[in-house]
Amino acid sequence: MLPTCSVQGKPAAAAAPRMKPPHTAPARPISRRQRQVVPLRLLQTRPHAWVAAALLALWLPQPATAQPYPNRPIKVVMAWSDGFPANSTRLFAKELSERLKQPVVVEIQQGAGGEVAARHVKNAAHDGYTLLATGTSVTTSWALRPGNVDPGVDLQPIAQLVATPYVIVSRAGAYADFDKFLESARNSRKKLNYASPGVGSGMHFLGEMIKTSAGIDMVHIPYASGARQLQALLAGDVDIAIISLVTALPQIKIGKLDALAVSTAARSPELPAVPTLTEKKLRGVPAISSWIALFGPAGLPADILDALSSQITAAAGNDDVRKLVASWGAEVPDTRRTSLEHVVQTEKALWSKVAKEKNIVDPN
Repeated sequence: MLPTCSVQGKPAAAAAPRMKPPHTAPARPISRRQRQVVPLRLLQTRPHAWVAAALLALWLPQPATAQPYPNRPIKVVMAWSDGFPANSTRLFAKELSERLKQPVVVEIQQGAGGEVAARHVKNAAHDGYTLLATGTSVTTSWALRPGNVDPGVDLQPIAQLVATPYVIVSRAGAYADFDKFLESARNSRKKLNYASPGVGSGMHFLGEMIKTSAGIDMVHIPYASGARQLQALLAGDVDIAIISLVTALPQIKIGKLDALAVSTAARSPELPAVPTLTEKKLRGVPAISSWIALFGPAGLPADILDALSSQITAAAGNDDVRKLVASWGAEVPDTRRTSLEHVVQTEKALWSKVAKEKNIVDPN
């Protein structure tokens, strides 16, 4: 038996028995929500806690920031493979690409008079990476069949790119001027006829409005394209043609065709001696033009719209662009988004009225 130790000559007390530590539950992992909570009392009473809070904020996962638009290639869908509309689209696609610092790729989707391309863009994501280049046909198509893509509802107008007048042309020497043509149409023993590039085209609608306003009767002869219109006119198969100035201008310049009138409010710089229909005081025949414009799917965010609109406006101000477009017989119109929205709504109402009055139906 071991001796017990003593202090100051007194025997030491017996050692206390060992105590088991109290049972504690294992620590639970701290949730992200709990980590984000910093007690207000702690921050108020301990200034150094601000430093801890700042470090905690840096440690926690941060939400990803949105990348600026655009950060990848943009696709512009169109229904044309060549000619003035396709050339205009490619011209502005190139300008946009240079300004936005991203490729702008033009894709052709033909069918149903442009309806296939319009429907593709209508159903695209609202992210600004799928756009539509289209023309007057997007409003005439809806007027003939309201179930088609509605350019004022299903699509977001962005900006007009180019515009050209419709022009009434005849073979050289057939009529001295537009008044002589109207006189001949009223007095001819047989009905005169006029060619357009298709049933329900803007030129078809214009021809019907001229007939009503001038009190004349003409037979409409539709063709599949402007080129075929010209062939028929030069061959003597039709009396006049209502066609885009861009298509007819080369034949006018070499003297094979006479321009009788243009459809725009102002005379064309390319044909300063040719009067407008407005000057001829044809009531119920508004000033109109053939145009190419850029649309996106409805619901495009405002910042994307602003980015596209501002860069198109910048491109439209480029002297080289304006000179090239003018050499085609066209112009760069008002590129403001509100201007295109007004054109779309005006044409929808106008074409619908004419289609109903003249019983014009969708040929597709």
